[in-house]
This record gives sequence, C-alpha cells and structure tokens, in this order.
Amino acid sequence: MTNKKAAQVSATALRRHEPQELITFRVSVLSQLLARVVEGSVSQELDLSSRQWRVLVMLNRLGPTTSGQVATATRLDHSQVSRASYELVDKGLIAMDSDQADRRRQRLSVTASGVEVLRRGIVGSQARQARLRSCLSEEDYQVFGKVLALLSAEATAMLEESRAPS
Repeated sequence: MTNKKAAQVSATALRRHEPQELITFRVSVLSQLLARVVEGSVSQELDLSSRQWRVLVMLNRLGPTTSGQVATATRLDHSQVSRASYELVDKGLIAMDSDQADRRRQRLSVTASGVEVLRRGIVGSQARQARLRSCLSEEDYQVFGKVLALLSAEATAMLEESRAPS
C-alpha cells in the first residue's frame, strides 16, 4: 500500500490526472450503474431496495443464519444488513428468532412470503444476467471472471494491510 506521508504530485501531473483511467474509478462507475439497474428493477417489481434484495437472496442461499454471516457473504456493513433485515421482517419476507446457542444473537430465515418474492425476483435477475452476458463472448466472460477474482483478492489484501497496525 502507499505510504501515508507520500509526496504530493506536481501541478502539471495533477492537471494531467485522468481518473477515468483508474481501475477503482472504472469499477466504481460500473458498480453504480449496475446498482441503479437492480434498484430500479427490484423497487418497481418487488417493492424492495437493492440492499433488501441482496440480503434476501443471500439469506435464501445460506439458509437460516445470523446477520453477521449475511454481512460477510454480501460484503455489506453489518449495520446495513441489520437495517435491511428489520425492514424485511416488517414486510413479512424474513423471520428473526433468537439463536438457540447464543440468545444475544438473532437467526434470520426466509419466510414463505419471502420465497414467493424470490421466485418472482429471480426472473428479473436471470434476465439482467442474460442481457449482460450476451454482450460478452465466452472468452471475454472467462477473462472477466478471472480479472474480477484477481482484483477482488488484491483489494482484500489492500484492505487487510490498511487495517494492520503500523
């Protein structure tokens, strides 16, 4: 990672800086675009936020579990998962019960109503996947997967380094 006391760039270098060429900028822009696509779809079709949808989908995949495990799997902050979980409970899409092993923890599970919402929502997910996938050749798709894995691993390492004591 970079030294926190790194030298400043020159005024010329600052003027020439092209953020649109940075991997972080480009991935962030794509992430925002895709998030808007999902948000529009799940909001209109399911009356959910994209955060609620992500929690519901992952909870369905994991089975009954804690919000901490959902947070880890979704890469959302624990507070975002907690907020979405309470909203989904209010909508009757998930249930929240005390964990038998540790009564301080809550176990989350998808309700029958949640399963019905998932059945409708997955149709939209599959359509979005098919449309995005259709613009890539098989080779491009394989390379894309490899690049995402490499960048995810490196970003995880960078995050761990930033948390390590100096």
